[in-house]
Amino acid sequence: MRIFVDIDNTLLASSESEWALRPGACEVLAALQGHGHAVYLWSATGRAHCQRIAEHFGLQPFITEYFDKDPDCPIKPDLIVDDDWYLVQKYSGVLVTPFREPDPNDRELYKVLAHVGIPIPTS
Repeated sequence: MRIFVDIDNTLLASSESEWALRPGACEVLAALQGHGHAVYLWSATGRAHCQRIAEHFGLQPFITEYFDKDPDCPIKPDLIVDDDWYLVQKYSGVLVTPFREPDPNDRELYKVLAHVGIPIPTS
């Protein structure tokens, strides 16, 4: 499955001086990739922003490619993960609550594993 994951407010909370990765991001992306899914990062902020975030947090081993969030994207998603209800409805996917500030108890990304049938870690 081709799974497209949004950056801003989905994987990342950001302020003028800080970036925070959503809890479980590395574990969930690794599990998806490890179960044979192609994982793509995309953002309305652009492809370069996706690459910067992946490099900053060491996500590159789990990512197949980076894209600008564009309806003319050369690869069509089978599933998206986003905080935008409209896009989740349009493309089919998993809606997560917006991640606007760090919360160590956040487990929203684990919804993706449940959705695709991968066991959710208990720790």
